[in-house]
Amino acid sequence: MGRHTLLRSLLVAAMAFGTVTSAAVTPALADTTATTAAQADLATARRDTVRRTAFSEFVSAELRAEALQALLSNRGDAAIDEFFATGIAKARARATERETNNRRYVQEINRYSPSGSAVRFTSDQALAGSANAQDVYVQSGYERARAADEANNNQHQEHLARLAGEDRAYVAYLAANDPGVQVRAAAQRAIEGDDTQVGLFFKYYWGIGADLDNEGFRRRTLEQNEIWHRAIRALTDAALAAEKAERESSGELARKARLDAIARWDEAAREAGQSSVDWNAEKAKADAQAAAWAQVAEHARSAQSEQDWAAILDRAATSTGSWADEAAWALSQATFWQDLATKAKKSADAARDRELGAR
Repeated sequence: MGRHTLLRSLLVAAMAFGTVTSAAVTPALADTTATTAAQADLATARRDTVRRTAFSEFVSAELRAEALQALLSNRGDAAIDEFFATGIAKARARATERETNNRRYVQEINRYSPSGSAVRFTSDQALAGSANAQDVYVQSGYERARAADEANNNQHQEHLARLAGEDRAYVAYLAANDPGVQVRAAAQRAIEGDDTQVGLFFKYYWGIGADLDNEGFRRRTLEQNEIWHRAIRALTDAALAAEKAERESSGELARKARLDAIARWDEAAREAGQSSVDWNAEKAKADAQAAAWAQVAEHARSAQSEQDWAAILDRAATSTGSWADEAAWALSQATFWQDLATKAKKSADAARDRELGAR
């Protein structure tokens, strides 16, 4: 949580600095200052996005490494630009190849493992889990399962807590009400099965589903933010190029460049405004997750069955804080994009004023 708080503080400070600077300039320079502030804010936010990628546990190792390399480069913003332009796609291609190979490997392990063995049981879990979980299984989980099978003659025994009626009822509640798609699906499969399946849900598959929901949310929002940054950066660059052409020409050529700048700034304002709307929607999803895990914690504190409610309570506390942090980050992004939309609109309006003055 501390890292995200720091990033948001830096972003707010940068935006505040831009506002103070704009207030101090003469009207003749106001348009240029607004544009400069928007550029500075966008550059800061792009670096923050790269930093968030570099330290996110929910993205691939390849993408983290690519982001970290861009952050540490002595080429500054040029390295950040290169990350958005080509680095992301290259890193994702490498990650997809590795993740595909991992899944195929785990599938082969699962297919040829003895029924009832630790390898069969753990590879089933890995296949139900995330790409990160499958990577961990390939790196170390499989060897641990093999060692367990050698010690126990391929006979894996799973010790589950005795199931109470309230346990099945609670899993049914999660199947109907949990905000996470993967948790709902795992809970539904459990209540459609026997008591063993419900017990396995409590011990394993609830957590697996929650991890999938976590990873899916963070990967999706990170990828979407990268798309927004590329699109709005391109529009901003096009608008600035048009304004430069306007300054360096006259007559009909200047007017054509001015109209082009207006169109690009208007489009940037629309796109940034939509980004803000979408981030507010993601905030609502994160808020729902945080609230749901807070309810899980409340239930765990009062539950009387033999499930490992202490472990569930620990997970709920961690998840509540993590999702609350995601909601705060989403709010900061929504605020940033709305502020950028306002600056882009101001630049478009200034160009419209110049067009009126030129008539």
